[in-house]
Amino acid sequence: MATRLRQIFWGLLFVILDISFNGFDLLPDGIGYLLMAAGCYGLASWSPKFLTTQTLCLILAVLWLIHFAVHGSNAILFSFVRQLISCAMFWQLLGGIREYALSKERPDLARRAENRRLAYVAIMVVTFLLTLAMEGSPDANPLALVLAFAILMTLIMILHLIHRVKRELAIFETGNQAVSNQGDLSS
Repeated sequence: MATRLRQIFWGLLFVILDISFNGFDLLPDGIGYLLMAAGCYGLASWSPKFLTTQTLCLILAVLWLIHFAVHGSNAILFSFVRQLISCAMFWQLLGGIREYALSKERPDLARRAENRRLAYVAIMVVTFLLTLAMEGSPDANPLALVLAFAILMTLIMILHLIHRVKRELAIFETGNQAVSNQGDLSS
């Protein structure tokens, strides 16, 4: 369990961080999506939302490859489709984390997952609508900065939640399995 959450954490970090050197992305989003998909595959027994997240991550990995070939007016529509699928992926991922936390009797972490999924989707919808409404406006720059900061903070809070679930729930589960296995060996 902890390994799978670690894969999701690092995969998401790859997707969030854009570090380039001479135009070459050192942390390709496609690898991040594949890492997340692998992590979600291992968590599918906890919630079907993880299986849906896995599928969406695989689609996003393919779209990441395709985006290099999309130019011009098609790029706007393509970007919109990618954002839509990304929102669905976050919605499902955090929904799966919510269900896992509830199964472990941690309503506090479940509530955080629910709040973060609502915040992420709301911020992305507002960003999209304001981008359309204020395209070309000189007032858009300060607003874009505020929205970028809001998205960044939400993503950091999502990463923190995944880390907490891994540390507080998944590691605990691994410890219980080890104790159970030792008891089986001594019998």
